[in-house]
Amino acid sequence: MGDNKIKMNKKRTIEHYKGCLMGGAIGDAMGASIEFMSIDQIKSIFGHDGLTNYSQAYGRLGNFTDDTQMSLFTAEGLILSKVRQEYQGAEGMIFSVYHALLRWLFTQETNLQECLIQSHGTCSLMDGILTGHKELFSLRSQGL
Repeated sequence: MGDNKIKMNKKRTIEHYKGCLMGGAIGDAMGASIEFMSIDQIKSIFGHDGLTNYSQAYGRLGNFTDDTQMSLFTAEGLILSKVRQEYQGAEGMIFSVYHALLRWLFTQETNLQECLIQSHGTCSLMDGILTGHKELFSLRSQGL
C-alpha cells in the first residue's frame, strides 16, 4: 500500500497562487450577499438549501466584498516586497504590505484621500497597479 502513495510536489508555482486568489474571490462573490445574515435569514430568503448560486451584492450579480479587495492589495504588497527585497531587506515586506493596504483604504475612503496623501505621500498611495482599476474604488466594508 505504501508503494501506491502519490508524491506531492511541495514547490508552489504561480498557478497555485493564482488558484488560491481565484478560489477565494469566487467563494467571496458567492457569499457576498449573505455575509452578515444568520442561517435562518438565509433559509427564509433562499429556501432550505440556502444560497446555491451568485446573488445580487453591491449593485450587481456575483460582486465580491472587501475581503477580496484586501487579498488583492496584500498580494500586490507581497509582490512589490519581493522586487524591493534587495535594497530594503526583511523590513521591505512589512513596509510594502502596509502601503498596499493604505492603497486599499485610499480606494474606500474617497472623502479622506487628500488626508491620506498628506500623511503618507502620493507615491505610497499610487505605487501599485491596483489603484489604476476604477472598479476597486467601491466602498465594500460595512465597518467603514
